[in-house]
Amino acid sequence: MLKLARSARPAAIVLVVGLVAGGSSTTVGTTPAGVASGSAASRTDPVVALVNASSPAGNLFNGQFCGGVLVAADLVLTAAHCVRERRHGSVDAVVGADNLCRDAPVQGRRLHVRSVILHPRTGDGPAVDAALLVLAGTVGTDPARVPAPGGRSPSTGTVFGWGRNGYGGVAPCRRTPVPLRFVPVDRCVRAQRNLDVVPNPDWQSCAVPGKSATRNTCTGDSGSPLIADTGPATVLAIVSWGPSCRVHDVGVYVRASALRSWIAGYRDPQERPR
Repeated sequence: MLKLARSARPAAIVLVVGLVAGGSSTTVGTTPAGVASGSAASRTDPVVALVNASSPAGNLFNGQFCGGVLVAADLVLTAAHCVRERRHGSVDAVVGADNLCRDAPVQGRRLHVRSVILHPRTGDGPAVDAALLVLAGTVGTDPARVPAPGGRSPSTGTVFGWGRNGYGGVAPCRRTPVPLRFVPVDRCVRAQRNLDVVPNPDWQSCAVPGKSATRNTCTGDSGSPLIADTGPATVLAIVSWGPSCRVHDVGVYVRASALRSWIAGYRDPQERPR
């Protein structure tokens, strides 16, 4: 099950970075995105909501469909299945967003998505379910760090997104944390045996909710980042797919470290497709 949310108007999507004109960013709400380095709040600053570009500033909630994470001043990492079938002109991104509901201040910076770069192995199936969104401007928020491959990875982290609280459940107005712990890939393979896809350990990790969790990642969480619990904001993985939203089910996450060299290749605007 891909963890892609509903969208009120599929033709006009927004990442949580908002709609802008002329390539400049617009401040949404009054709360500054930057806070003290190393605090719990600062680790969520690079979190991005993807929304319909046509969504009104006072009601992004109904236009939200996926999440993402800022990995450079004008680059957002998300799941490829979130944007593969969408026109990039129909998507906005809101960086540092929190409450998306009608008439509530929306924290963060809203930017239009200028272009979409799919991972070159996206066509091989869900093994590399990753895309980079090139924003029409830059934001002052510090991007998340991407760990180097081969390093020691934390055993736990937290996903921040706007996914539903279960099948048939309600999507939250506010960004919701879901604590996760990584599990061996063989457990993930067993859990997915009734599906037509098998996790690839070269690109993917598997995780289940931690003991304190009351929900799993679910519809609307696709592309949302799994952030390390300590230290500077570091994206460990992004939400991809899983068999269900049940709290004890294992989910599949694309490892950020496996994407590091690909992301680095597009941090220079001269290297991007035109």
